[in-house]
Amino acid sequence: MNRKVIILDVAKPDYREIKSSVKNQFGETVWNEVNQEFKTTIFNMGLTPEAGKVIEELNDLGEGNFRIRLVRQTRIVYEYDDKQVLVHMFVHTKRDFRTHLMKRMLNT
Repeated sequence: MNRKVIILDVAKPDYREIKSSVKNQFGETVWNEVNQEFKTTIFNMGLTPEAGKVIEELNDLGEGNFRIRLVRQTRIVYEYDDKQVLVHMFVHTKRDFRTHLMKRMLNT
């Protein structure tokens, strides 16, 4: 079953920040490649959301339907159910994930 993938408003600034950073550092051509990788990964999340990596920090809290997929150096954090996939954040692998996650959870 193909679930609908929704990028939440709270995640959109993360994506714009990545886009700006990649374009500034590597140019339009590289951004187009990276953007296609994001699109492919997000499409695949709708097909097989359970294939993502379990997020131990949330799994310990009983939040078992949260997963991570990696696109180059960006983690895509999402949750899913039988009908949809919700993208909560895009976070660079160099950022402290636990700190970023807690900050996001407290602000939403």
